[in-house]
Amino acid sequence: MKGLKEISEQIREGITQFIEAVDDTESVLDKTILDMKKRLAEAKDVVAASIAEEHRLKRAYQEAMDSAETWGKRADAALQAGDLERASDARQRRQQHLSRADDYKRQVNAQAAVVEPLKTALHDFYHRFRDTVKRAETLCYRQKQTETRAKLYKLLFDEIDNDVAKAFEQAEQKLKATEVEADVWERKRHRTTPETKTTGKKTDLDQALSDLKNDILGSRRND
Repeated sequence: MKGLKEISEQIREGITQFIEAVDDTESVLDKTILDMKKRLAEAKDVVAASIAEEHRLKRAYQEAMDSAETWGKRADAALQAGDLERASDARQRRQQHLSRADDYKRQVNAQAAVVEPLKTALHDFYHRFRDTVKRAETLCYRQKQTETRAKLYKLLFDEIDNDVAKAFEQAEQKLKATEVEADVWERKRHRTTPETKTTGKKTDLDQALSDLKNDILGSRRND
């Protein structure tokens, strides 16, 4: 069985780790942990008081035994000195302290019978508290991880399909509007181009082709 000091150190360490790992929130889980921590501290005080009482009884028992031994030595010394009255008185005192020591011994045994179950119960409750803290830490870590995942996926995919579809729809509408505008300006250009200039250009081109043909044919005839 571990001593109270070691148990107290483990309790303190477990509480410190929990406080560092869990945010200072008001969730039901946090309240449960804090309630267990409070109960654990109170239970530790109860067990400590019981152990202190056991130690007090043990000291009283030892003091009674020491006193009985002292009076026994005095009785022996009085007998050796031939002082029967002092020897008798010393033996009575010795017996009184022995009787008192027996009472303390019974109280020590009774107190020990109470303390051991208390220490066992405290130790068991501490392990329950430690396991609860570990489970709470695990849940907190999982909660943070899940929140991180949810935040990321929400940033990446929250209505992204609709946004993309709207973006393409707007781009296509803009393209169609630009194409319509381009067609309008193209038709206006054709309507404003002088027909005579076009005819003149075509006539000049035909004449040039005819002259080139004659030159070629004429060269062949001369050959």
